[in-house]
Amino acid sequence: MNRRAMLSALLGAGAFAATALSDVALADDVPVPASPPRRIVVLDWGLTEMVLSIGVVPVGIANTRDFRRNFTACDVPASVVDLGLMFQPNMELLFALKPDLIVISPAHATLRAALERVAPTVTLGRYRSSDRPYSAARAETLQLARLLGCEARAKALLAQADTALNHARTALAALPGASGATGRPLYMVNFIDEAHVRVSGPDSFYGELMTTLRLQNAVHSGAFSTTGFDVLGGVSDATLLYMKPLASSVSNMMKTSPLWHAMPFMNEGRMVGLPRIPPDGCVLSAMLYARVLVDAFEHPDAVREHA
Repeated sequence: MNRRAMLSALLGAGAFAATALSDVALADDVPVPASPPRRIVVLDWGLTEMVLSIGVVPVGIANTRDFRRNFTACDVPASVVDLGLMFQPNMELLFALKPDLIVISPAHATLRAALERVAPTVTLGRYRSSDRPYSAARAETLQLARLLGCEARAKALLAQADTALNHARTALAALPGASGATGRPLYMVNFIDEAHVRVSGPDSFYGELMTTLRLQNAVHSGAFSTTGFDVLGGVSDATLLYMKPLASSVSNMMKTSPLWHAMPFMNEGRMVGLPRIPPDGCVLSAMLYARVLVDAFEHPDAVREHA
């Protein structure tokens, strides 16, 4: 059978499967089906974390290697099949997995019609566009859990997250320079290149968590802004938090740039590198973020940079 004939046969099988599950009307409000799906495919990394966080192991996800590298708060079992690129999944492999449900984000809208010929498809991930993305991710976690028949596990996860963030907030309040009236403002950034940073405002994932932990954000509005790093000198008493690892060009800039060495946080040793945590993570990433912030302030000499 040639490739075209194979795809035609697979498309027909996928259409039959979708018809057989037509009672699962997976609209945007994600109603609960009579029988929870068991074979789940997820094509979005944030939603992959969400699925794994409630104890569901998908049969396939996009780009397992880079997911593991970027979303370090959760483990991906070896049984999970790598479906290739997030927006160009291997359709033959996808058909072969015979999923009961495909979970996508709004960014996959142009693929949805093709995916629905494989299996019922649901769109989640709108938490990213919320001005309270962590809270929205919590709500979507419950929504997804109802669909997958594991609401109790989701509620337990959220209770665990509440406890973890409460403990982190208490720990940070007791640490010099971290919180309260004496706490310094914090810039939370990701380096784009040697000249530009993406700065997180209070409406970002990091920003909402900083507010929850009662840390002072040096930025007072918005979610993200992309700017030259020189803007970071505008709040003279701020501490700089940034995600590692850095590109070699950024590391070289930090060693050689006179402008960088003139920044107030650089001169006073107020620059802290944090382990990689995705800015579009969900509940597990939120708990990890809280933990690494506590570690950073509890052990400043271990994490403070002197580039």
